[in-house]
Amino acid sequence: MNILIFNSNNPFKESGFVALDLFNQLKSRGHKVKLLVNCFNTNYPEGIMSIESSRLVRRKAILAKFEWRFNKLKKVIKLKEAPPRNSDYCFFQLNEKKLIYKTRKLLKTADNKPDIIIVLYAKKFINIKNIYGLYKRTHAKIFWLMYDMAPFTGGCHYAWECKGYQNYCGNCPGLFSSDPHDMSYKNLIFKKKFLDKINIEVLAGSEWQYLQAKMSTLFKNKPIHKMLIPIDSSVFKPVNKEKLRIEMKIPENKKIIFFGAVGLTERRKGMYFLIESLNKLNELIKSTDSDLENNILLLIAGESFDGIVDYLPFEFLYLGYINNNFEIASAYQVSDVFICPSIEDSGPTMINQSLMSGTPVVSFEMGVSLDLVISGETGYRAKIKDSNDMAKGIYKIITMNSDDYNKLSTRCRELALKLCSPEARIEILENLIKNTSSN
Repeated sequence: MNILIFNSNNPFKESGFVALDLFNQLKSRGHKVKLLVNCFNTNYPEGIMSIESSRLVRRKAILAKFEWRFNKLKKVIKLKEAPPRNSDYCFFQLNEKKLIYKTRKLLKTADNKPDIIIVLYAKKFINIKNIYGLYKRTHAKIFWLMYDMAPFTGGCHYAWECKGYQNYCGNCPGLFSSDPHDMSYKNLIFKKKFLDKINIEVLAGSEWQYLQAKMSTLFKNKPIHKMLIPIDSSVFKPVNKEKLRIEMKIPENKKIIFFGAVGLTERRKGMYFLIESLNKLNELIKSTDSDLENNILLLIAGESFDGIVDYLPFEFLYLGYINNNFEIASAYQVSDVFICPSIEDSGPTMINQSLMSGTPVVSFEMGVSLDLVISGETGYRAKIKDSNDMAKGIYKIITMNSDDYNKLSTRCRELALKLCSPEARIEILENLIKNTSSN
């Protein structure tokens, strides 16, 4: 099969690794695969291409300077600015009708006529009109791999309690709007106009997201499949914790609790509830286990650490922002438990990574925890926003005897291999591709 993948990120950075892994896996299965991105680089291997050129990158840099100066000027002379947005909803792109690249140029750069098109991260790269244009010109089957809610909303990436995406959006809290025909409504109507004409199937990264897509205005009548984000099992794997702690100069006798996020103070990551849980855990330890009181070490990764440091009740080691699979894998491997306090998230992938490393997870009942975090089997799933319940779950794991903990760790790895390995992902996708070719 000729397969064309679209991804808006550099394949060697952050979420771009998802696209790179998929590209390599499909190639290894004998498919002719091309990956088109919007980040220029002269060193991409064969089959990976950028829609941008060095000339276009320079031109954009110049335009960005002018835009920065113009925005400053707007504030001085009080020109009309774009309407305010609530950052919690991650409403990045106000007008989804905006075409960044012409479909003709996308296909010309890819230089092939695909049988299958796979869309991953589309932000600031392609929109639904592009996807329709690709379908119309190639008659390829389209698969859309979702890793947040943006594909089926009127613009937000996280809808929180808002159910507007189930009924054409409008009155958007992400836009502080009380207008039923605001930009979220217009965006969703625009997307539906084209989606209804496309032979497209949707791949959700978690049960949580699968259920959201099933109820959405845009995808409720489209085939939806579940395919968890894959994790490299050769990097994220169980190791000898004691030996690794010696190498990392971390105390061997401590119970290590790991948590992290790109932005530690981002509300949807739930750090308020985590800090509350840690303080309740501290109270629980003081009342029940004096030997443990001074033997807790928090391992922390991410940005904006200054926003939480004053509220931590235990000794800690701050790792900073980690953008390296081997380093983040070491953080899971050296830890006794990983805590995920997210309260609005389609994942996060850190749960998948932790379990693949054999490290139990304590999380709230949302996102991919519905698929992977099973109380007593792979960790503890606490009631959403219930800090007491989360503290109880952490305490259960860090006070386990070694035999029970080792069994728990083994089950973590087994479930991750079953649901989150690259092999599990490619089998699902291959079956979908085979069904396409047989129709």
